[in-house]
Amino acid sequence: MIEARSSSSVAAARQVQRRQFKAISHHVCDRCARVLSISEMIERFCESCEQHTTPVKKEAA
Repeated sequence: MIEARSSSSVAAARQVQRRQFKAISHHVCDRCARVLSISEMIERFCESCEQHTTPVKKEAA
């Protein structure tokens, strides 16, 4: 049988997830500021701009 979790443990888990999400960073195109996919970052080519780019690392807001 599955135990019901207390609301305090759920709230604590949500706080941990929020902190982890804030620590996530991503790379954006230096021209259009669009988040780059992994392949775009490796190739250093923005499919939106259709130009070579220098990815800029941004922290999540």
